[in-house]
Amino acid sequence: MGSKRRTIILGGVFILLLVLGGLVENMVFLGYVKDIFVNPPLGITIVFLHNVIAVSLIIIGMTFYVEFVLTFIEEEDAVLHHPRLFAIVFTAIILTISIIRVGTLLHGQILISPISIIMYAILPHGIVEFYGTYQSIHKTLKKILTIKGLAIIYLIFFFAAILEVGFVQALLWYAA
Repeated sequence: MGSKRRTIILGGVFILLLVLGGLVENMVFLGYVKDIFVNPPLGITIVFLHNVIAVSLIIIGMTFYVEFVLTFIEEEDAVLHHPRLFAIVFTAIILTISIIRVGTLLHGQILISPISIIMYAILPHGIVEFYGTYQSIHKTLKKILTIKGLAIIYLIFFFAAILEVGFVQALLWYAA
């Protein structure tokens, strides 16, 4: 299979999975978010699956980007020459969007106060998710992502799911 055809197929698969991932998230995760955290093992499983879907879509998207640049663009690309910087910036953008989304889930509207942003950003699971997202983007852009590396990234997100559900359980216990 030619590189152009492979790149186009990868882009189509990425778009399809992005749409399906969005539907699954809206129907399963966001529809039952309050019920999910009542049962900690279920909460860990659902949050972990959500994280795996999200990071897998990021990896597929970054792989498509790398393949697209190498196949269709003749010029050198700054992102591919500075993957660490791009990974940090892109991960920070993803974290910011996550903070806004959590604020929307908790309050029903976007409330951005400096204290809530700092609290969401420095929670242990947020730091762990930041590191996992950074690793996935950086390794994908450098084209050094292996099955072992992917398993480690998924393990990082499993620990983040445990921390997140534990934090929610602590808040539920404190509120009761």
